[in-house]
Amino acid sequence: MITVLLTVFNGQDWLIECIESILNQSYKNFEFLIIDDGSEDNSLSIIKYYSKIDKRIKYISQENIGLTKSLNKGLRIAKGDWIARIDSDDISYSRRLELQLNYVLQKDINLVGCQSIIIDSKGLKKGGVIIPTDHKRIYSNLENQKRFFSHSSVLFNKKLILKLGGYREIMKKSQDYDLWLRVCEVSEVGCLPYIGNCLRMHNKNISYGDKGIEQRIYAHCANISHILRLNYGYQYDPIKKNNFKKSKVFFEFVKINLERSGTLNFYEKLYEYKKKTDKFRLVFRTFFIPFYFNNFSLILKLIFWIYKGDFISKSISKEWLKSNK
Repeated sequence: MITVLLTVFNGQDWLIECIESILNQSYKNFEFLIIDDGSEDNSLSIIKYYSKIDKRIKYISQENIGLTKSLNKGLRIAKGDWIARIDSDDISYSRRLELQLNYVLQKDINLVGCQSIIIDSKGLKKGGVIIPTDHKRIYSNLENQKRFFSHSSVLFNKKLILKLGGYREIMKKSQDYDLWLRVCEVSEVGCLPYIGNCLRMHNKNISYGDKGIEQRIYAHCANISHILRLNYGYQYDPIKKNNFKKSKVFFEFVKINLERSGTLNFYEKLYEYKKKTDKFRLVFRTFFIPFYFNNFSLILKLIFWIYKGDFISKSISKEWLKSNK
């Protein structure tokens, strides 16, 4: 059986569309576990209404504890062997669960995503996100912080995720990215060519307030810890469970090195460039590059980022080792 896991905090604007997209799945044998994480809007009322008309919905109402802790709570109480994620502002297409379950059972893997399209706050299509479908290319993208499947599009094996310790609660952002890297260390992953969901971009998205900088920092922390595990062993992982003091020191170390190298400045320029030129076709967007990336160093970073992705995590991992011998 599948458990569809949804955590909600003040998600009333698009929650109805999200819930109905799950209830209308072609695959019917699932429980729909919804955790209302202390919402102050009408989210809980919407959840209660739908729980009365469809018994597959089980809900929990709690004081706000944050996304990561809520997800782990959901994992512990979920009845399904497989967990499908969905966010309250996103929409799943009708065959998503059916096709993903068939895929993991046939391929004998533990994690699968699907393709997504991007919509705006009004539901209008803004573009697409093309994700590789084979393990080797997905893993390469993960290691280089390039495109991979959205958190809201995945189906994964609950038993394996719990064995890995679930989501790491120190990771307030990029918790999914951190988890997928850990999954790839022990299992192959895949992605359907099927467009399975819509990702909604709006001004309440997690990265909107700070130009995505904090999420970038957490992503680098996840990747650097992955590099250290692979090259030196689990004992060198600075984000080990229950070691919050060392983790905070590590996060600050990563942040300082990203600032010192000009990487955070580059990410700010990249965010502004994407936001301002999103309405233009790709060929016209190139004309704006010198305006936003207005020195040689930034241009070099942009070229490297386009072709290689992450250009600094390996060097920061070496610096961390030197300072912690």
